[in-house]
Amino acid sequence: MRVLITGAGGILGRHVVRHFARLSPGADVITNKVDLTNLDATRTAIAALEPIDKVIHLAALASVASVKANPASAYAVNVGGTINLLSALEGRAASFLYCSSSHIYAPSNLPISEDAAKAPSSFYGRTKWVGESVAADICEASDRAFCAARVFSIHDPAQTGSFLRPSIERRLVEEDLSQPFQLPGGDSIRDFLPAEEAAKLIVRLALSSASGPVNVGSGRGTTIRDFVQGFSPRPLDIRATGGSDTLVADISRLRQLLGDSDV
Repeated sequence: MRVLITGAGGILGRHVVRHFARLSPGADVITNKVDLTNLDATRTAIAALEPIDKVIHLAALASVASVKANPASAYAVNVGGTINLLSALEGRAASFLYCSSSHIYAPSNLPISEDAAKAPSSFYGRTKWVGESVAADICEASDRAFCAARVFSIHDPAQTGSFLRPSIERRLVEEDLSQPFQLPGGDSIRDFLPAEEAAKLIVRLALSSASGPVNVGSGRGTTIRDFVQGFSPRPLDIRATGGSDTLVADISRLRQLLGDSDV
């Protein structure tokens, strides 16, 4: 089995590569090195890899702050790159797993199932919903097996930049923790999952016969304030600011596909 993984250098991608080697040690795992926004280069690179049995498409501009600052680049990567990759795969029967996001959903006080309303509030969420929709349409038209892994709120000690965990860890070092700790959206509830665990679930989905959209999360809700407190060396006087909302996965389909005892 030959597997192409895009975005292998990212936080999630590095875990996916490692889990694939562990869960399918006989597989030939290939990591993409080409700029997917360049169609000609993508076609040339894919042609040189024949045959390919599976594609796990993780590559994306993922930082919400970066996407907001550069929406054109985000659409070029998250949507255009996906289209180019699928165009380059024409004539090849490789199954396609697209890494989508919980950001495509509207917030809900109830666990969110795959058929819930799609109302992305951020540029990032909109790029991922368009990317997923386009990928699903192209795969259906070409009779290609397709799965969309809708990943909820992952975190990892190696994250940098504007993601929640590194932002909080910087503040915990730089600020006087004896003072009130202002936390925008602190009362919001999210479905937090370590990136390593999310990666393992993605690999298991790729190795299964799963098709269509599948939520990848823990199925448990945690307030952002409790998540933040968990990284602090001392109790914080957290003052939540702004509004609050809830995004927690209904993982019934994930459990059905992979087995209740394993999720």
